[in-house]
Amino acid sequence: MARNTYNRRLLDAIISGKDTSAITSKKLVQSMESESQIQQKCIQWFQYTYPELWRDGMLYHNANEGIRPGGQGRRIKREGLRKGVADLCLSVPRKGYGALYIEMKKPGGRISPAQEEWGANAIKHGNLWVVCYSFEEFEKVVTDYLSTD
Repeated sequence: MARNTYNRRLLDAIISGKDTSAITSKKLVQSMESESQIQQKCIQWFQYTYPELWRDGMLYHNANEGIRPGGQGRRIKREGLRKGVADLCLSVPRKGYGALYIEMKKPGGRISPAQEEWGANAIKHGNLWVVCYSFEEFEKVVTDYLSTD
């Protein structure tokens, strides 16, 4: 099975006669961003847009991913590591919620069963849990959550 690279998608668009203008090409390139790249862009925007909340540490990343060598994985589980915890927490109560938890995914990414279960539990306990597949979604979710209306 061929990998779904930018060049492959561009060739497929050309063959099928789809628009390959700069806007369409930009969308194709954006879809190639990794989850980490999207999340970093979101953090940069938040730092600039909400500097006081950023300085106060109200938005933070839950470093819950990756494989830990040796006994480190067992140790951090004993320290409280939980499967499925959202990537980001905006620890500011708004609109009747205790906090906003954001699970970041790249376009086409999937939520694991553990993430789905954790999100349902976060909601059950009075928090807002959302999944964002792009910087634009993150920006809208955070702006709406922090708005006073």
